[in-house]
Amino acid sequence: MSPPASSREVILDAAEAVVLESGAGHMTLDAVAAWAGVSKGGLLYHFPTKEALLKAMLERFIKQIDETRKKKAKGLKKGPGREIKAFILSNADRDPKKEQIGSALLAAVAHDPRLLQPAREAFRRRLTEFMQSGLIFKRAAVIIFAVHGLVFSELLSLSHLSIKERNDLIEELLHLADG
Repeated sequence: MSPPASSREVILDAAEAVVLESGAGHMTLDAVAAWAGVSKGGLLYHFPTKEALLKAMLERFIKQIDETRKKKAKGLKKGPGREIKAFILSNADRDPKKEQIGSALLAAVAHDPRLLQPAREAFRRRLTEFMQSGLIFKRAAVIIFAVHGLVFSELLSLSHLSIKERNDLIEELLHLADG
């Protein structure tokens, strides 16, 4: 039997559920507290402001992406391109729930760029990891920016790539990761 989820995690789950059910614009502290089954005071104990809640959601989102990347890496051959290939593959997976939450977080950071700090730190950490694994800066940066471009263009519904074109792009990025 799993231990009960912490109140903090229950609140974060509720915030995601509100976003998925009603959209980011309806994610109020009252709505999240009601969904989580906690008092507003209980929510405010963990997240004193909506911005604190959004920042925690973004941090958890980044952590989940990193965990997916680590799982993907375990299935890949060891070598200099292993970590960045796992990064490519983990971002290439389409997950409607993840995309909807990502879109909501993107909208939130558009209103408060200070919320981007966890994403900035994750970007720098990943770039450093990929370079430490043997990739040169230019190659690692090109791949990261290409992957982020693909992800953001899909989040914003800008990409009109066919499935084949998208798969070809992913294959080219994987090839580039090989050096």
